[in-house]
Amino acid sequence: MSQERSKLLVQLDDLLIQISRGSGVVATISGSSATGKTTVLDVLTKRAASAGVMVLSVVSSPHERHVPYSALAQLTHSINAHSSANEVPCTGDAGTARPDGPTGTTTAPTLPEAQDDPLTVARRTYRMIAELASRRPVLITVDDIQHTDPATLPCLRYLTQRLSRLPLALVFTYGVSVDSQPPPILHDLLYRTNARHFHLEPFSPQGVKELAASQLPSLPPDRVIAGIHRLSGGNPLLAQALIEEHRLRVTFESAAELTSGEGDGAVPRPIREEELPMGPVFHRAVLAYLHRLGPRAVRLAQCLALLGDAATPVLLSQLSGIGTELLKRYTRLFSGVGALSGARLRQAGLRQAILGEMPHDKVTQLRYRAARLLYDNGAPPQAVAVHLTGIGPLDEEWVLPVLRAAAGQALEEGALPRAIRYLELAGECSSTETQRLSVKSQYAYGQWQLSPADSALHFLGLKDPILEGKLTGDDAWWIAEGMLFHLSFDEAVEVVDHLTDSGGQPATALHSTRMLMASEVPGVLDRLSRPLVATTVPATSHSELRARHSLALVLERGADEYAVALADQVFQSTRSRPTSQLSGLPKALLALCYADRIDAADKWYELVAADAGNSDAPGWRAQGECVGALIALRRGRLAEAVRRAETAYDRLSGPKWNVSSAMAVAILIEAHTAKGDHRAAAKYLTSEPPPALFLTRAGLHYLYARGLHHLATGTPYLALTDFQECGRLMRRWNLDTPALAPWRLGEADAWLRLGEKDRAARLVEEQLARPDTGLTRSRGMTLHALALTQADTKQLPVLREAFRLLEACGARYEAAAVLADLSRAYQRLGDNRARPTARRAWRLAKACQAESLCQSLLPTSTPRSVGTRGSVGPRDSYHAGQNDFDGLSESERRVAGLATQGYANREIAEKLFITVSTVEQHLTRVYRKMGIRNREQLLQATHTVDYKSA
Repeated sequence: MSQERSKLLVQLDDLLIQISRGSGVVATISGSSATGKTTVLDVLTKRAASAGVMVLSVVSSPHERHVPYSALAQLTHSINAHSSANEVPCTGDAGTARPDGPTGTTTAPTLPEAQDDPLTVARRTYRMIAELASRRPVLITVDDIQHTDPATLPCLRYLTQRLSRLPLALVFTYGVSVDSQPPPILHDLLYRTNARHFHLEPFSPQGVKELAASQLPSLPPDRVIAGIHRLSGGNPLLAQALIEEHRLRVTFESAAELTSGEGDGAVPRPIREEELPMGPVFHRAVLAYLHRLGPRAVRLAQCLALLGDAATPVLLSQLSGIGTELLKRYTRLFSGVGALSGARLRQAGLRQAILGEMPHDKVTQLRYRAARLLYDNGAPPQAVAVHLTGIGPLDEEWVLPVLRAAAGQALEEGALPRAIRYLELAGECSSTETQRLSVKSQYAYGQWQLSPADSALHFLGLKDPILEGKLTGDDAWWIAEGMLFHLSFDEAVEVVDHLTDSGGQPATALHSTRMLMASEVPGVLDRLSRPLVATTVPATSHSELRARHSLALVLERGADEYAVALADQVFQSTRSRPTSQLSGLPKALLALCYADRIDAADKWYELVAADAGNSDAPGWRAQGECVGALIALRRGRLAEAVRRAETAYDRLSGPKWNVSSAMAVAILIEAHTAKGDHRAAAKYLTSEPPPALFLTRAGLHYLYARGLHHLATGTPYLALTDFQECGRLMRRWNLDTPALAPWRLGEADAWLRLGEKDRAARLVEEQLARPDTGLTRSRGMTLHALALTQADTKQLPVLREAFRLLEACGARYEAAAVLADLSRAYQRLGDNRARPTARRAWRLAKACQAESLCQSLLPTSTPRSVGTRGSVGPRDSYHAGQNDFDGLSESERRVAGLATQGYANREIAEKLFITVSTVEQHLTRVYRKMGIRNREQLLQATHTVDYKSA
């Protein structure tokens, strides 16, 4: 026992000394619930029994509070227990001795009836106790006297008034009540002038430390002790539970360390204060504590658990039926034992434990009352809806609007599973077909965000209600856009035509859908019976509409300054906004990308990706990843482009193609082709695309990417078909911007490979003649293509200008390709800048992980001796000494080849599975055999470029 309790027991021992001297005494041990009053009383009774004192014990209970003389009956039974052991003679009839048997035995005292005169019963009780005390000291203990039945209390008071000359001690424990005052008779009994009073305070930190030391094999750190004291408020019951939780946790972690083999010498991880264990042992202790406080405390705890963050003093008072003043007392008490944090229960597990012990029907009733009170008090819809989902369908007028508003708010925040639950319940609560259809439209939107690839049927199922005029307005337009996303163009056109012809449609929704079609599915616009009229977008419009407008303008006009400013405005206005307002960001990112503002697009993408990571909206995240892949591709980060596109494809692909999954496929084909991984690119070409794909912007990307793959794999005629079809569609849809897909440059490259240089030149000149103000990357790529159609003497300045533009806008892969061709041009002209330029191109291509381009820059023949450089003509010098590697062993040849590719010794060792020392030895022999001294000379002696491939 702690020193704090030991000091109290020393004082209580004085009571035993006093009665042993023949003097009576009354004492009260008070304290709040579960502070250890009963424990102290038990220790006292054991000490008294050891000292030869007769102990008579009574334990009062609230369940027997209304049973007359229930406590006196316990006292009588206690006397009988002693009598059966022949310890004392008993008197009959609470004061009248009736010897009926042998010496030393008597009949037991009879129990009073409820109708007996209280004073007579009290006198008989006194005579009975007095006779016992005349033979030996007596200790009478009454635990929880506040629950003693009113009939017994006069008997106890009668004893206290007449025990001064008896060796009798009356010791009561009294639980300080929060919600009731003691009756006058109990007050008179407890606060007599001759009574001694002891009050049990909660444990101090030192007391908690002593308690932990007595129950744990090793004492926890002081911060853990402090945390246990803070969470328990020093309450012994709760502190002991937390100590047990700590013991279980330490035991579990020790077993885990032994299992993982990390036990020996491992430094234990320090436990932070917020990680203090509050598991089922602690939860059960709190429940026991609440029940000891009484039914009001339990009811208040249930209301706290149910309301959660929505709890306010007013709502708690209304829901629990507890007055505000009493509520304040309970709140202070709960806070004192660490159960509350502000006005809410500290831990979710504790809330679940409190609600878990309630019967289901009681919880349902309480939830309904909570929902109604929250609604009547103007609480946010989600605070009300969270309780409605625990009740089930309700046929009440106010329920459906609350659920739909809560679902809309959850969709905005990206909390999709919660939004779906609200909408499912809203559907069950709908009383009319119009309501049900409107909920279904909102539900389809939520399902698209949650699982885009699997949402097609939710949209198609609402086509007929729209055509029948049962679903109108924004709900109907969104269904049309969902159909467009899933390439269900026949159904979408039918719906859009119906909505356009019916009139009275929201202007914003109509404009927004037109912008979407112009930028995402431009080929479908021609199929409408009545064209959607182009219109301006007000500055006050939603960010989604402004983003769509920006993208449509860039695709139509190129790097339009107004469109770029509009995209920037979307980013500025949607920072730290709800998820619904983030829906326009992918479109704004595409606008910057197609305006060749790649640096700006990359900067904004990093911010957008960080925001999207905090939301639970896979649909928006996947679209963002897809655009991020395009940005990475155009910045030459090929591996990153593949990773992002694969992530997007995994989230977007399903049984059928859709706009976004097709875009991801196109990026994967182009990125793998640039890397030189043609097998991986071909894998994404095995699935036959639906014809509807080629009515979309994503279809243009697909055609261009497939054309590049055909070029790289040696089928230029197939590439021509793809590039020409891409160009035909772009011209038809008035989207002929090289920033989308430079089809003319692709077709020109195909003609060059087929030996048709004049055709290629005409295409490049046609591209140069088109206005491309601000399209830096596109201009650089066009100049690169122009140089390849010109004579060697004219190529150098054009290639240098192309490289300057591409380097400035961050298009590293295209810049590396320009440097490769520049090095070849230098070589053909005999310029000694060929090798340094090729090495620079190789390093840049290596940084892009463009292995195919890297391989084209590696030597295609063996190194030559440095001493032979002067004897070789300028055009043929790179082909001299082709058999110089013949003098090297196979191992030396492998090491030398990797060294010329720029690999460090450690990287060579890892690739060839040999030691670094072995690599160094091979290189030393290579240098000696080739007549060179170091790696730099090895690089200089290497044929850096295969110009026959130019």
